[in-house]
Amino acid sequence: MRKGFRINETTVAPGSRKTVDIPVAHLHTHTEMTIPVHVIHGKRHGPVLFVSAGVHGDEILGVEIIRLLIQHRNVRRLKGTLVAVPMVNVYGFIHHSRYLPDRHAFEPRYAQTKNQVVG
Repeated sequence: MRKGFRINETTVAPGSRKTVDIPVAHLHTHTEMTIPVHVIHGKRHGPVLFVSAGVHGDEILGVEIIRLLIQHRNVRRLKGTLVAVPMVNVYGFIHHSRYLPDRHAFEPRYAQTKNQVVG
């Protein structure tokens, strides 16, 4: 039998889906800010696919694309696991800005090795 997919101390059973909120910061009001991570763990074995959007909070089209993807009817027949993060830069999305609170743009850095890209 296939094992569950574990993320942030939450296990998603095969053939099910969950939204896991990953805590990232607290606002000045002490409100917790989280990044929602949607996990769809298929009943059958297969690859793990990670998709993300909203790296720059003022670029919102990808957020809608991921919403459509995780609601698509074919996702019920998924082989493997889909991990979808529609808003990487939650703070920027809320403020319609590409910047983080320190006024730096969220720019992922990628290191490339001989056979893979690590980011």
